[in-house]
Amino acid sequence: MRDDDQRRAERRRRMDELLAEAEANVARTGAAKSQPAPAVDERRGTAWGSALGVLILLVLAAVFGMLAMTAGRFTGPDYGDASRRGTAIVEQCERRGPITWEGFGYYHACTVDITWNDAAGPRVVIDDPGYFKGEKPGDKIEVGQNQGTRGAVSYSRPEVPSRGWVTAVTVLFAVVAFVCIGAVYLFLRQTIRDLRRSRA
Repeated sequence: MRDDDQRRAERRRRMDELLAEAEANVARTGAAKSQPAPAVDERRGTAWGSALGVLILLVLAAVFGMLAMTAGRFTGPDYGDASRRGTAIVEQCERRGPITWEGFGYYHACTVDITWNDAAGPRVVIDDPGYFKGEKPGDKIEVGQNQGTRGAVSYSRPEVPSRGWVTAVTVLFAVVAFVCIGAVYLFLRQTIRDLRRSRA
C-alpha cells in the first residue's frame, strides 16, 4: 500500500512540476509576443525589399524595351509604298553594338549617295538597325523613300519587307516594358503618399 501511495505522490509531484514549467513557458511566450518588434528594423527590411522590387521592375522594363527595338529590326517600311525609288551607293559604314539604344546586337550605320529615278538625290546617313545586310563601300543597293511619322523621311529596301507579325511582337514587348514602368510609377506614388501621411 505504501508503495502505491508513494508512486501516486511521485506522479502528482512530477505532474505539478511539468504543469508549472508549461505555464512558465506560456507566460514567457505571451510576454515576448506582447512586446512590439523594433520598428526601425522592420521598416528597413521593407525598404530594402521595396527597393529590390523597383530595381527588378526597372531592369525588366529596360530588357523588354531593348527586345522591342531589336525585334523591330526585322521589319521596315514597305518598299511598295515608297513615294520615290532609286539606287544608293554605299560610301562608308560604321559598325555599332552590341548593346545600344537601338536594341541588342550589331548593326551598320552607313553614309550613302542616293540617285532617284527621276532626279539626283541627297547624301544621307542611314542608321536604322537591320537596314544594311553587310554591304561594303562601293556597293549599290535599291532604295525607296517613304513618309515616316510626323513628316520624317524613312528609307525602305525590297530586302527588308514589312512584316505584320514582327510588328505585333515588337508592340507586345513594348507593352510589357510600359507595364513595368507603370508599376514602378504607381508604387513610388503610393510610397510618397504614405510618407506624407506618416509625417502629418
